[in-house]
Amino acid sequence: MSWLIFGKHLSIELRTGTGFDIEFCDSRPVWTQNSLTGEVEPMPFKGWILLLPCVIISCGNVYTFEEDDDE
Repeated sequence: MSWLIFGKHLSIELRTGTGFDIEFCDSRPVWTQNSLTGEVEPMPFKGWILLLPCVIISCGNVYTFEEDDDE
């Protein structure tokens, strides 16, 4: 399940783990689906992820890299 709240994507997913953890990430790769084309592709995620027993709660946004062509 996922929702858009205050400009951030909040999602809750099931997992097969039992530990507790919190992660703040700047460029964690996540799989996303383009709502216009339907393509599934990896994109970087910036936000936080809370791992609870059998549940993952994440809040943040995905973005694209802009590469310089000056090299």
